[in-house]
Amino acid sequence: MKYLVLLAGCGLGDGSCIEEVILTYAALDKYGCDYTPVAEDVSIQSVNHLTEQIAEKRNILIEAARIGRGRIKDIREVDFAEYDALIIPGGIGLLNNYRDSNVIKTCVTHFISEKKPVAAMCAGIDFLRRFYGSNLLAREMEELTAEKFCFDAENNVYYTPAFRKTNNSYTALLGVDSMICALKQGNSTPPQSGY
Repeated sequence: MKYLVLLAGCGLGDGSCIEEVILTYAALDKYGCDYTPVAEDVSIQSVNHLTEQIAEKRNILIEAARIGRGRIKDIREVDFAEYDALIIPGGIGLLNNYRDSNVIKTCVTHFISEKKPVAAMCAGIDFLRRFYGSNLLAREMEELTAEKFCFDAENNVYYTPAFRKTNNSYTALLGVDSMICALKQGNSTPPQSGY
């Protein structure tokens, strides 16, 4: 299987959460998955992550390339049909930067219409609810802890809260790892942890 990893820049405040991206890469590498990080080539208002104040404009693709591991591609140059699943790390930039993006909408709706699996973490669920509706995994998330994931069989959506429910990288890793493992195996059963 080939996985598309949607990035929205670099940094929780105005892009993708770096830690969640790295944990995603670690899990994908652990399970021998072929993946491609992608982002849109467009400039947005950035945030100074030290002061949390508005800063200069920055390009999403160039910023995402910082955590793109030399594999990053412009999402407009990708054929979505070549990919079997979409993975969406969280971050505020995901919600703000891609609010009105037609290419991102085309990407997500491709995976939805083809019934391909979509896996998200943290703010990724808020992003996906724009496409699937506000009740997506709402009940399942109520008592979900960071080291677990949940699955919506009807929509083929996986979700783990990651840093929404913890400040501990190892705990978040357990949730991301179990979700990626289940995604690769095509099931909703949590695996035995290898950590």
